Amino acid sequence: MTSNALLEVLRKQFDEAVVPVLRAQSVGRKLMPVNPKLSGQGLGVLTVETLQYVARAGAATNYDIQNDNFDTIDIKSFPTRIPVQQDDVTIKYRDWKAYELKKIPLENDLSTDMTSNIIAEQDTLVVDGWKPNGSTYEIKGMYQVAGNTVSASDSGTYGNLKAATVSGISLLKADGVYSAGYNLSLASFNFAELMDSENDTGKEEAPAILKILNAAAPNESQPGQIIEAPDLTAGTGMISPIASQDNLRFFDIIETQTPENNLWYADGNVKTGDIKMQQVGALVPRFKHLDKSTMKDVCICSVTGLGDS
Repeated sequence: MTSNALLEVLRKQFDEAVVPVLRAQSVGRKLMPVNPKLSGQGLGVLTVETLQYVARAGAATNYDIQNDNFDTIDIKSFPTRIPVQQDDVTIKYRDWKAYELKKIPLENDLSTDMTSNIIAEQDTLVVDGWKPNGSTYEIKGMYQVAGNTVSASDSGTYGNLKAATVSGISLLKADGVYSAGYNLSLASFNFAELMDSENDTGKEEAPAILKILNAAAPNESQPGQIIEAPDLTAGTGMISPIASQDNLRFFDIIETQTPENNLWYADGNVKTGDIKMQQVGALVPRFKHLDKSTMKDVCICSVTGLGDS
């Protein structure tokens, strides 16, 4: 089997294997909408333009058209580099042949695992950011750009997260961030505490919070969610508009390439060469109203002080 034929074997199964993983596991895609116009253009897209401007005071009402109340918008454009996320593996030739004889689709299983790894990496980027040197953010995610913040109390006590949610949404609305629903994202420890939170009469706290998150939702729908975000540090959370296409005005994900597989024989040796398998995707989060001096965005509200033990 040639390298091209080997790759074709994988491609036939790829979409069916990977798409469910993308939908089921991606926290980032639950929190920010994917921009359909700018996504899917391939690895050749190295940067995407970000327009930096602040929200204006708003409209006005008069009996006649006014021509003397124009706002001046200071717009700054800067390129945002799009990083790649990848996973690589080597399959020993004899192992490959053994699985082929047993009719076990090894490459299909591996592609799913590799996609899981890439999605986890992308979720970290969207939720928190990317620190290539381990300390300095090259790209900031949602929590790091949050321009609003609420200092809350221990999530282990009934009512504290509910109060924090009310305060956070109020701050967002004060800055003009209106949405048909909002998401509350919590670190794993605090998410678990909320799922177990109820008062002395057995009333659960989570349904009350969901009601608050979806107060503006049409037809009693609940687009707003309580989301476990493992990339958040214990004791923290955040509140943000839902990941709808309407909310592209606040933020978006630019995904120039969904995870794509490549498969070939090492050194071109189709007789006994090991199998090289690589999966590459490219994605970056983008925020639309970053403050020029702080590089923070008021469309996200961080929540602190929730406790971590």
